[in-house]
Amino acid sequence: MEIKDILYQAISEYEEKRIVSDIAQGESAEAISTIFSHCMKNMREVGSDTPEMRSALAEGLTHYMLTVALIPSQRKTTFGSVEIDVAVPDARTLSLTPDDVVVIHFSKTDNLSEIKEHLERLKKIQPRTENIWVVVDKPVAVDAKVYALSDGQFTFANMINDLISFSSGKKQSKLKIFRI
Repeated sequence: MEIKDILYQAISEYEEKRIVSDIAQGESAEAISTIFSHCMKNMREVGSDTPEMRSALAEGLTHYMLTVALIPSQRKTTFGSVEIDVAVPDARTLSLTPDDVVVIHFSKTDNLSEIKEHLERLKKIQPRTENIWVVVDKPVAVDAKVYALSDGQFTFANMINDLISFSSGKKQSKLKIFRI
């Protein structure tokens, strides 16, 4: 079974209406925790529990949650020869007003030097380090906002609420149509 199949099965069981309701009530962390835990259980059963697979799951779940919450974002793009996993709201805004953009990196490794190396590339295009968010398997000390996927320190669940808080105070060139 592929990660996307495991993810969409968990989403289907949780129900999209409930996810939208959780997001609207500021409780997206509960939905994310429940869905992620359900997926991890299934991934362990099929032997897919690696840092790379957990990161891929987190990225897929983030894409889904951004879509459901109608948070403008640009995914899998290159800006100034630097690969970006997610830019909220988009790379165009990054070139105009970096203060108004969060750049998210989903680390497919737990190698600290590789994580830091990629963050250094991101700093070249996003000078505000507080606007660089990295999703890692286990917490690391880096100059960016860190979201961890490990069981004991699962801070990833807070990402959508944090993005909503970040976006709500920003002026955006696009029509803002949030479900929330």
